[in-house]
Amino acid sequence: MMTPYEKLKTLEGWQGYLKADITVKQLEAFANEMTDNEAAEQLEKARRTLFKTINEQEQKRA
Repeated sequence: MMTPYEKLKTLEGWQGYLKADITVKQLEAFANEMTDNEAAEQLEKARRTLFKTINEQEQKRA
């Protein structure tokens, strides 16, 4: 399975899709900041927080 960044890099001329203030070097550094597993853990934590907040709001309305 490819990450969105890996998929972007498969496109011809992908560098042209970057915003003017983002360089390839910056994007590479950001992509290498954490492992896939670390990113997945961070995403799961954010999801838990989101659903907890939604559940609390729903209970307040009931």
